[in-house]
Amino acid sequence: MKYGTKPVHPCYTCRLNLGNHCWKYVCPRRQWHRKKCPGFNNEALYLQFREWQEAPHVKSRKQLRQEAFRTSRAEAYIHFRKVKAKRFR
Repeated sequence: MKYGTKPVHPCYTCRLNLGNHCWKYVCPRRQWHRKKCPGFNNEALYLQFREWQEAPHVKSRKQLRQEAFRTSRAEAYIHFRKVKAKRFR
């Protein structure tokens, strides 16, 4: 059987489920192989996950470009002018 990174059905109620992957485990299907995932209802892991969510994240250039594309053209133009001006100072 091919194991993927996508969460299985019992993962849908877990707080570590990020939609298309699990926050802690690379292969959630293998964790449920013995009918109980070690991360399910684990308060220590949930606490680490909350701390990770609250920590500031640095966005990559690709993420900034995608966000600018999703905004209106005027907002994107102003944003890139500010970034370009800061870069050459």
